[in-house]
Amino acid sequence: MAPEPAPLFQRLGPDRFAPTHHSRGPWDHRFLHGGPVCGLLGHVAETEVGGDADLLCSRLTVDLLRMVPLEPLTARTRTVKPGRRSRVVDVELILDAGTVVARASSQWINHHDNRSVPLGTPDDPPPARPATALEPQSADLDYPRPGFNCDAAELRPLVGNTEESGPGIVWARLTASVVEGEPVTPFTMVATLSDLAAAVGWERSKAGTAFVNPDVTLQLIREPEGPWVGLEARNHHAAHQVGTNEATLWDDHGRFGWVLQSLVESPIPVASDPST
Repeated sequence: MAPEPAPLFQRLGPDRFAPTHHSRGPWDHRFLHGGPVCGLLGHVAETEVGGDADLLCSRLTVDLLRMVPLEPLTARTRTVKPGRRSRVVDVELILDAGTVVARASSQWINHHDNRSVPLGTPDDPPPARPATALEPQSADLDYPRPGFNCDAAELRPLVGNTEESGPGIVWARLTASVVEGEPVTPFTMVATLSDLAAAVGWERSKAGTAFVNPDVTLQLIREPEGPWVGLEARNHHAAHQVGTNEATLWDDHGRFGWVLQSLVESPIPVASDPST
């Protein structure tokens, strides 16, 4: 029997989770990558829905309120709108000190009558998936080991990669479980991978600084089929240090969703005055 993949989180109680080192991001090794945060929020929302097979999460919007430290998190869940045709579930992740570090709103739609629709059409072919993976390496980022980018996801770039500026197409596969001992559903899988879109489509600002995304919106017309998700992403920049990253999501049958992320330009470093 194959060993269980390393988890991003361990369950400490009904609503309490401890992140593992596999959830860490490259910006600061004391903090989580946005992908595991989105994945945990999606997993908790889906658990609240209770496995109702007639409900598809058509939209998950995550607000990354601040960097999430490698500390235990409590999930607070609220069904804002119950219903059989549509349901809205909100989730917050809270530190022991009481600080809300991330939150999500999810819209669940009854898709029972849509199951006979073909998954894809001949006019909607997915981009080819390369045969080999590429481990992220960067002169600007210090990827932790273990960490999310290198040890919890497999990336196969087709156009560009997560280290090159500009539009790109990258196939991704989640190789970790989200919560230890609990199955990874197609929705939880794509929620966890959704934040990678910003890395696939990133570009620097005209001032040469990076953009960061304070949110992730995942929009689905169906759940993905199979373990692979293709992300075709690009940035759109506007004035006043604001932009948007948009990505089309593919599986082997064609398009199944999109990701939108707000972008805000990082502050330009100010050189210190040696006379002060």
